[in-house]
Amino acid sequence: MTDASPASHEDLAYVRRLAESGARSPLIGGRFMAWWGLLGSLAYAAHHLALSRTIGDGDTIFFYLWSGFVALGLLGQVVLVRTMPAKAGEGSAGNRASRAVWLAAAFAIASMVTGTVILSQSAGPAVFDWIVPTAFAVYGCALIVSGALAGDRIVQAAGAASIVMVGLFAASILHPDRYLLAAAGIAATVLLPGLLLLAREPRAQG
Repeated sequence: MTDASPASHEDLAYVRRLAESGARSPLIGGRFMAWWGLLGSLAYAAHHLALSRTIGDGDTIFFYLWSGFVALGLLGQVVLVRTMPAKAGEGSAGNRASRAVWLAAAFAIASMVTGTVILSQSAGPAVFDWIVPTAFAVYGCALIVSGALAGDRIVQAAGAASIVMVGLFAASILHPDRYLLAAAGIAATVLLPGLLLLAREPRAQG
């Protein structure tokens, strides 16, 4: 008996991709959520300490803090992408949507940061506070969309909590401990769900 033709293998691969795209496979981005959630929680906690002058000089510390956050975050992202093995279900609708919506969220936050940096030259550093509710708003949208397509209630609940954090931070924007609230919010809505997703990831293919 001869081996199946290359065309047959291609047909099987095509059918498999179609099946995966319609299936509600587990989300496989948990390691990325956990990484950014951990960094975000630490960065917001450090921001609180810098505001209270427990660390830094009350001025240039913020530049170094957030520049370090971006540099370390992107470095970790690259390492995680390169070391992540192929996973079953990575072509599902939920996982494809998750990649797209989180990329859009990252660009939206980057755009907000850029505009705020420009505005701060005339309005002062207080305008940076409004980046936080914007970030939680895009987190909420990304989590709810990816969670709905994957049928993951934990992720959807995290998205709803992120939306609640928008209002909570806005209401606390004059409070001296507002960045501790932000740190706790990131831990609850990004870090913890990311760890839960990571624990439930399917095994590597092959």
